[in-house]
Amino acid sequence: MPIYSARNIPEKVKSGTKDPEIAAWLSKAPVLGAHLPIYVQRREHDAFIDKEKPPIGKIEHLGLRGPHGTIPVRVYHPSKRGTADGGALIYLHGGGFIVGSLDQFETAMRLFAEHSGAQVYCVDYKLAPEYQWPVQIEEGEFVVRWLVEHGAERGVDANRIALGGDSAGGNMTCAITLKLRDERGPKLALQMPIYPEAKMPFDTDAGVENRSGGYVDTAGVLLFVWSLLKQGEDYTQPYVTPLNAPSHADLPKALLVTCGFDMLRDVAHAYARKLAAAGNDLTYVHYPELPHGFIQMTAHSKRCLEATQELGRLLGEGLTKS
Repeated sequence: MPIYSARNIPEKVKSGTKDPEIAAWLSKAPVLGAHLPIYVQRREHDAFIDKEKPPIGKIEHLGLRGPHGTIPVRVYHPSKRGTADGGALIYLHGGGFIVGSLDQFETAMRLFAEHSGAQVYCVDYKLAPEYQWPVQIEEGEFVVRWLVEHGAERGVDANRIALGGDSAGGNMTCAITLKLRDERGPKLALQMPIYPEAKMPFDTDAGVENRSGGYVDTAGVLLFVWSLLKQGEDYTQPYVTPLNAPSHADLPKALLVTCGFDMLRDVAHAYARKLAAAGNDLTYVHYPELPHGFIQMTAHSKRCLEATQELGRLLGEGLTKS
């Protein structure tokens, strides 16, 4: 897969030949943003709970008293030391803000921890439409601030904390990182947006190319936004649409990931170019053969597994002690 820096990020990225293993599985996989009630989509997404899971050193279950009630956090401790030993990743899962659970993302979290050496804190933030914006980013920010404050007692260097997430979680990663900069909050060591929703993708090539037939439908974004935002809320503001921030300067170094078969490919790539143009340290990874959601598909595709393991190693490099 191509890996770029801020100096050589391409002007455009495309899809390649879809990995045949994952193409076969997608024909029977859940569809996010389908014309189904949200409760049905949530239940169907349990297809992402793998029966066999990769090894992990220890799993810890926390309940943090957050601004909107208890926030469950599942902590993955690697079984061996790695390059990011003493560092941590706080992770916000994807699911269009309306679906997703800790169980559905467990395999990827184990792989990130084992292949980086970092502790991984996966956050079970509250879902829409029952809870609407900005509840989700306030809970994510709370966990960041909590770990910075309590890191030392947990074996975490407060100067080596990353924030990451995929899709909707990637959107929140970008938004919270901008918010912490704007409010002079704790300084993250790394942001790790994986195929983030940096902007609504309706007018992009990727949005049209991938409007249906994959894991997520482009039109599903209408459901996500309708569920997330209160009526009349400005969806163009930067903490909803990070690509619209007036400045992307002075942000933490980034590990930003896109994939070819993804409605969000072009908006996420545009965000990577914004980070690069603003002078930020950037590692940009593009998987032209993989679909949106691939970190949840490791049980069904060797290529998805390899890519997720690779992201764990890149996370480790990003959090290496200097």
